[in-house]
Amino acid sequence: MGSVQKEWLVYFYEDGIKNQYSKYLFWLKKGFTHCGALQYDPKINRWLHLQFTHAGIKLDILTPEEASGILGILYNFKVLKCPIKDDYQFVRINSLTCVSFVMRLIGYWRWYIFTPYQLYCALIKAGYSSFWEKGTNHGKKNS
Repeated sequence: MGSVQKEWLVYFYEDGIKNQYSKYLFWLKKGFTHCGALQYDPKINRWLHLQFTHAGIKLDILTPEEASGILGILYNFKVLKCPIKDDYQFVRINSLTCVSFVMRLIGYWRWYIFTPYQLYCALIKAGYSSFWEKGTNHGKKNS
C-alpha cells in the first residue's frame, strides 16, 4: 500500500444494523448498505478506520488484532484501493451520507452518486481496482 497521504482502502458492506431509520433504506442493494475507509500508517504501525455514521464521524486507531478482525470480515465484501486525488467542487448537494464522505476523502466526486453501490460501480468504471486482486497497481489499472 502507498504512503499515508496517497491511498485509502474503501470498503462496501452490509452493516446489518437495525434502527428506526432502517425501514427507509430498503432500496439499497444487498451487500452495499454502508461504506467506509481504512488506511495503514507506517509511522505508528497501525491501521486507521474512518467512517461517517448517523451519529457522526468515527475514527478508530486499530490494534493489529482489531485490524486483522476487520479485514477478515471485509474479505467477504468489496474493498477498493483508492489513491487520493484533487477534485475540487464549490457546491456539493448530497454531503449527508457515508458515500459523500468517502468521495470527499478520496477526492472523487460525481453529483449523481448517492448510494454505496453507485459509488462502487463508478469507481470500478473509473479504473479503481480491488484490494483482494493480486498484481494491481495501487488502485488504478495500468493504461
